Amino acid sequence: MDHKLKLQLLEEKFTISKMPQFAELPSVFAKGEMCFVMRTDDDLTIISPEFMAPDNGQQEIGYRCIRIAGQTPSNTTGILFTLVKPLTEAGISIFAVSTFSSDYIFLMEEHLVKATQALQHAGHEFVHEE
Repeated sequence: MDHKLKLQLLEEKFTISKMPQFAELPSVFAKGEMCFVMRTDDDLTIISPEFMAPDNGQQEIGYRCIRIAGQTPSNTTGILFTLVKPLTEAGISIFAVSTFSSDYIFLMEEHLVKATQALQHAGHEFVHEE
């Protein structure tokens, strides 16, 4: 199935932080800012706006985020693939996160122009958030 998606480029710059598996989650992440927290048997990964990033772990800074506009039903197949394929073909490394409602692609800011061009060439459209 070939999906043509409406995408939004989020304004914030993001940091991906790696912390020890059993690290305490900083209280700032209980607030209203958008962030992603994933705890596995290896580590605690936090994706947050740069100003919120914890300073007691390994960090990768300078990420931008592209999100699918609107809600995506969780049983729809191939959505993430239609974003990853053109980015892979353009040689762009990504960090993907899926939620119940949407998918998010994080990529280094220096690849942003090339990424938007690749996604537009694949038929996706960027829309502005109102």
